[in-house]
Amino acid sequence: MNELLLEYKETLKNTKALLNRLKENGACEDDLKNVRSWISNLEYTIKWIRTGRQPGATRGIERRAAYDREIPVEPYWIQLNKDSNVEVFESEITEEEVEKDEMKQDLIKEIMKVLDKKEKEVFEMCSNKFSQYKIAEMLGISRDEVKVIIARCKRKIHNEGWILV
Repeated sequence: MNELLLEYKETLKNTKALLNRLKENGACEDDLKNVRSWISNLEYTIKWIRTGRQPGATRGIERRAAYDREIPVEPYWIQLNKDSNVEVFESEITEEEVEKDEMKQDLIKEIMKVLDKKEKEVFEMCSNKFSQYKIAEMLGISRDEVKVIIARCKRKIHNEGWILV
């Protein structure tokens, strides 16, 4: 690797000398631009070889494998499997917030009474801002089926007199 680095440095030195000769001989601007580009590329390559990582990158390639091992998890599944033993300090929640949450839960229960199990699951995921593609992927059904289920849910909810906002 050191031999390669030395060769690149020698080439850079010769290319800079070529640029100086071209300037002295009054070469056209396009030729000068090309030689400057070569110099820039050589300097970039030398820096990469010398440091062992791409110039400007904050992490080396050897550290990127961790990102490949990362498995994204949808928040919906975390919510389903959350620990029910986790307690929230009572001082953090006001009575007004508790009442609002209870009212929301009651309304959701009323609305969900008109839907079957599959519709409830799809509609809940949809209301949590999951895309139709993600819902289809997570449930193992087609996107068209998800669209039909959502439309059916909306129609049932509307027929019951609820207005979706």
